[in-house]
Amino acid sequence: MSGEHDPGFDRWPPSVWVEPWSDPVTEAAGVPLRSGYVEKYWTSVLGPTQVLMLRLVAEQLDTHPDGFEMSLADASIRLGVSPNGGRGALRALYRLERYRLASAGHALWAVRRSVPVLSRQQLIRLPHDLRACHSRDARAAAAVWDEQAADRAAQAALAMAAKGESREAIARRLEMMRVPPAACAEASKMAVEAMAGPQTELDQPHARRAADAPAMAGMGGI
Repeated sequence: MSGEHDPGFDRWPPSVWVEPWSDPVTEAAGVPLRSGYVEKYWTSVLGPTQVLMLRLVAEQLDTHPDGFEMSLADASIRLGVSPNGGRGALRALYRLERYRLASAGHALWAVRRSVPVLSRQQLIRLPHDLRACHSRDARAAAAVWDEQAADRAAQAALAMAAKGESREAIARRLEMMRVPPAACAEASKMAVEAMAGPQTELDQPHARRAADAPAMAGMGGI
């Protein structure tokens, strides 16, 4: 898709489905969307509206890890851009797509849960003071992301268990996300046990939503 000036804006629905773009390689080497690193360094590349969009998506995925329906008009208001037809939010998504931080379908978007550190080409365009402290800030942000790996593994394992995947399959897919083997085994065990526990009856609507959630073609596993 061409991006911000797509001629088909008027044909888009009033809301879109947004789900996490699962990319184990980028996630393993990336930094969290709401880290100070993203605001400090990616804002100069993406612009403030797109950074706010990333944070809005991250906030919603905390509550709806399998994905959520986003009103484009409401999102535009939250971003402080024109709500007319939701175009402001849609343009923000298209700009994220240009930088491979989002991927588009017609009414389905996948957005990354972490972003890579700036490339050398992006870095040389920054002011000198930002370039000087970039390495230090990137290491600090990556360390925080590593500390959160166990929580991410647990959330991913629960989502896979809700779709009926076996303990062994969950562990293998977590290994692809570069989760340490011990954490893979623990997360997959706990997830399968949670789905089989007494709360299963109450969790059925969530399990069905997880199983029915649309998947982005060509994006691989969770």
